Amino acid sequence: MSESIAFRSKNSASQTKLISQLERQFTTITQLLYTTSVPGALLDRQLLPYIADDIIFKDPWQEGGNKQLYRIGMKGFHNMFHFTFDTFQLNVKLNDDGITGRCIVDGIMNLQQFSWIYTYPLRSIFVYEFRLINSQNIDEPQFEIFRHEEMWSFADMIDGIPGVGWLYKNLFRRGFGYFFVGLSAISCVVHDRFIQATKKKE
Repeated sequence: MSESIAFRSKNSASQTKLISQLERQFTTITQLLYTTSVPGALLDRQLLPYIADDIIFKDPWQEGGNKQLYRIGMKGFHNMFHFTFDTFQLNVKLNDDGITGRCIVDGIMNLQQFSWIYTYPLRSIFVYEFRLINSQNIDEPQFEIFRHEEMWSFADMIDGIPGVGWLYKNLFRRGFGYFFVGLSAISCVVHDRFIQATKKKE
């Protein structure tokens, strides 16, 4: 019994160390991807080994890909835009099969295209789905990302626009909130009267 407990404890400690190392690697991957001042040659060298041939990229505007298309899109993103990224949370979870897993990153993409005027913040969530290639080496586990999804809302995009964002947040959203509550109050009155009328008929 004690040997069984020791075995489970060892496995648990190994998995904790594996996940911790994966989180460090995904932190580096995220910074490489979303710090657009990183040169293309460095992306090829440090990032492409983690990208699966069958990778799919998805965001609110697009979906599709493979490794070659992903590489072109990644480099184009770095060439066309000037972004930095602030990470709030990063978490890795292995699936029950012990081979695949997910990494979720929560943070803010900062568009600094016109930073002398304004840095545009966009709250973002990234989800990387990956498969382990060699989970035995917990000090430097090998894996490949087969799905990469960006999630951000159009509401946050509007909210980040100077002037327009203030109107959207303080007038439109607040006004719509009162409008929705008013409709809800009317629906409650109508619903209650309908129930009362139904009871009287019974």
